[in-house]
Amino acid sequence: MDKLLEITLLYDFYGELLTDKQKSVMELYYLNDFSLHEIAAEHGITRQAVLDMIKRTEKLLAQYEQKLGLVSKYLEQKAKLDRITEKLKGIIKENGLVIEGLDTLTEELSQILD
Repeated sequence: MDKLLEITLLYDFYGELLTDKQKSVMELYYLNDFSLHEIAAEHGITRQAVLDMIKRTEKLLAQYEQKLGLVSKYLEQKAKLDRITEKLKGIIKENGLVIEGLDTLTEELSQILD
């Protein structure tokens, strides 16, 4: 998994467990694309302190995932729902079925975890 995607997913699931400063630094760095220098100026700390906080927070988020596994469960459920949706679409297409509400059902399935 791409590191940016991995960190943002971890942050989405476990961000509320972080301190306000950790949240701020992670949001500025990963979500707002601030440089280390810009974040340091914003918080009145050194660039090295920002980098250390990012690394520590990434490690902390990974530890939460290791213990709780919420992101991996989410990804597994999403993959299962995607497979179900694709199978339903395939059945509809193969058989030329026009079943009232089936198209809505496949759309709702694909939106469940989004």
